[in-house]
Amino acid sequence: MVEKYTAEASARKIVERVKHLLQVDVPSPLKKKWIIEGFGGSRWNARESAAIDFEAGFDYLSRCRAINLIDEETFEITEYFETFAPRKHAPPPLPIQINRQIENEAENMQHCYYWLYIFENSLRNFIQKSLSEKYGDKWYDGLSQKVKNEIEQNKNRWHGGIPPRNLLEFTTLPILHSIIMKEWDSVFKYKFKNINPNSLNESFNRIEEFRNTIAHSRMLTEEESKVFYYEVNKVSSSIKIFLVSDE
Repeated sequence: MVEKYTAEASARKIVERVKHLLQVDVPSPLKKKWIIEGFGGSRWNARESAAIDFEAGFDYLSRCRAINLIDEETFEITEYFETFAPRKHAPPPLPIQINRQIENEAENMQHCYYWLYIFENSLRNFIQKSLSEKYGDKWYDGLSQKVKNEIEQNKNRWHGGIPPRNLLEFTTLPILHSIIMKEWDSVFKYKFKNINPNSLNESFNRIEEFRNTIAHSRMLTEEESKVFYYEVNKVSSSIKIFLVSDE
């Protein structure tokens, strides 16, 4: 049995084949079977074909935003195709003596950060998608000058190797909250169910308090963690379609 390549190695093999297809001007959108089975006489040798984990490779490229998966059979490349980011590996051991209590706290807080990361980034996707449905490509123009100023400032301050999904990645949670409230009557009251603006405000205010604690590497108590999970779940489950991915 041939040992499978890692997801990253499989992704790089797929990238090589996609580049070849682009050189021969194949029509868009691209089809996965052209990569897996070959196109125009260009095929993998049997051993390499068996070693490449195509499913994991396509998923890897999608998560890195190098491609957009249109459906199960087709995809298109993005502007970040040439520079897709490698998977983040486990960090090396710290070259210091770690206080066991701090290590235990870190293990407990990783779950809070996990929820926070998914909530904030999914919220950004949801807001951008909702505004686009209402205003089309002009959605950004309708943002307040305060929001635009924050985005421009944070674009220069926040550095990272993975390209943003949209410009709302350069906003903080309070700003995302303010966008929803500003556009409540025209956009977002149709996107939420079983929650009113006052209740939504209260939930956001609580989440923002906990968010500051998590972001500044301080511990939440067990009770605070429960409230944090409750409020995030309350807001998320109230959104009719909560976009975790950008597909």
